[in-house]
Amino acid sequence: MSEKNQKRGKNKLAFPIGIIILILAVIGAVSTVRFVSDSVKKMTDNTVDKLKYEQMLEPVVMFDPEPFDDLNQADVSQLLNSAVWALLMSEEGTEKYPYSEGDVFGIIVPQEDIEKYFVSLFGTEIDIASMHASVDMSAFDITYDAALKSYILPITGVESAYTPKVYEIEKKGSSVILSVGYIGSKAWAQAADEGYEAPEPDKYMKITLRERNGGMYIASIQAVDGQEIIGSMPSTRPPEVETVSETLPVLTQPEIQTSAVAVTDENGEEVTDESGVAVTEIVTVVPEITTGEELTTEGVTEESTTEEE
Repeated sequence: MSEKNQKRGKNKLAFPIGIIILILAVIGAVSTVRFVSDSVKKMTDNTVDKLKYEQMLEPVVMFDPEPFDDLNQADVSQLLNSAVWALLMSEEGTEKYPYSEGDVFGIIVPQEDIEKYFVSLFGTEIDIASMHASVDMSAFDITYDAALKSYILPITGVESAYTPKVYEIEKKGSSVILSVGYIGSKAWAQAADEGYEAPEPDKYMKITLRERNGGMYIASIQAVDGQEIIGSMPSTRPPEVETVSETLPVLTQPEIQTSAVAVTDENGEEVTDESGVAVTEIVTVVPEITTGEELTTEGVTEESTTEEE
């Protein structure tokens, strides 16, 4: 094949190879954009989920109910009080409800409305519809009127004990486990006054949510050691000082030697006494100090030592 024909063959191959390279480059660029987009979306979705769960938990955490491993072990009055406040904090509020005219003054809210919020928070494991008359709500100044099948809610302000901050979201099957910090309301007030960032939580809880009809409800609230959660987050506290083991040489004891050396005059000749015996002097020779085995500072005390010749 002539040189001209060889060049034609190379030119024919160059075009399809270039097309293939171009297609691969486009695929790579699309994959990169998709990866970045998915990563940003995932990170954004996680933040949105945390805010959503914090909003859900707010009427529960604000009164700090006793932890429970199972809903059947929970204090129903505390759960019911959370449902009441979920209603009061909702967009509906209390504007549509009438005021009572009897001995107990307050807002009359039908039990069905509170049941709706109870189920949205705690599911249907507790049959709240059959428990209204038996649940004592006097600790929260809430009265149940069996004739009206309604609750009379006091018109008073309440200071919440805590606000929730979700740190971690862990999904296990159909359940979601939230690592939640309980931040005291007074701590928030102090942070706002002094311009600090969000204060550290007073305590931490693991709150398990279970799926129900496309939504989630609180199935358990368990106290945990804060180190379990803090250890998985970037620390905002100064690092602890670590003990550094520094290797030091160990000084070995030198062997001191003595010898008799003849005394010479300025001409280098030996000096003799009257009897013709060479005059000598005792010379002490101290070798250089050498290092022996290595020893770490863990075995060295603070006492200082000196060497005497």
